[in-house]
Amino acid sequence: MKTNTLKENAIHGDAMFPLKIYRNTDFEGNYSLPYHWHEEVEIIYVEQGEITFNIDMKPITLSANQCLFINSHTLHSANALNNIPSVHHAIVFDMNILSSSLYDYCQNKYIDPLLNNTLSFPTLIDNSFTCNQKILSEIKELINIYYTKFDGWELGVKASLLKIISLIARENKFIKNIAINSSSNNYKVERVKLVLDYIYKSYKNKIYIDDLAKQANMNTQYFCRFFKSITGKSPILYINHYRIEKAAKLLQTKDFTVMDICFNVGFDNFSYFIKKFKEFKNCTPSQYRKMNLNLIK
Repeated sequence: MKTNTLKENAIHGDAMFPLKIYRNTDFEGNYSLPYHWHEEVEIIYVEQGEITFNIDMKPITLSANQCLFINSHTLHSANALNNIPSVHHAIVFDMNILSSSLYDYCQNKYIDPLLNNTLSFPTLIDNSFTCNQKILSEIKELINIYYTKFDGWELGVKASLLKIISLIARENKFIKNIAINSSSNNYKVERVKLVLDYIYKSYKNKIYIDDLAKQANMNTQYFCRFFKSITGKSPILYINHYRIEKAAKLLQTKDFTVMDICFNVGFDNFSYFIKKFKEFKNCTPSQYRKMNLNLIK
């Protein structure tokens, strides 16, 4: 079961080349990406600092010069670690970019299984891979090719992706997915997807814990423990954090007043909004707006 609001519908690249790389620079150490999923595969490479990613409820901390893979349909989020500034690159691509019109061994043994999820990428590329450094080097080469965009860069990007796949296959590190949907862990992921989907659709309105518990088909007391065990936050803290992230996006423009934004993202008390914003961003909304508008100039 997949929920539609949690699904990211952004177009990464275009129809002719469905791949895009996002460079995320976090100067303040407060980077936050809410839970979501998408059809595309994503490769994360951390250039500086540290970031914690939650992949299907499992936290993984990446330091500088480390990478991980996020498979298609995988629920994931990310947060800064201990207010440490960071820089990371997210390579988001449709596996179809590597499909061939000629049905060969590559298509049969690797590309098709990755497309239909009978094979998955390993999540963390660590020292258990003898070719760990080769994979990292190829990912960095891919990023460099994408940003420089010399003639033929599209071929270079494809070549790097295929090289990465060949290195993982060399060590037999692809994950074979057998009866994955029957696992207890997958059931928990689907429960939390329903709850987060409800939050993302309803954050502008009053949200009651009882309503969230009903989404998960649990009693309220058990639900609160369940939710915190997965997200690391109580339901109220998670909702407030999500609302503040939405407010921060709106503050990066001059389209709305701070008070308008307060009510637009679901707070019904302006003083409480200011207090919570300062808790999460270490500054007032007005200060945040000024800093971001200055960066754009």
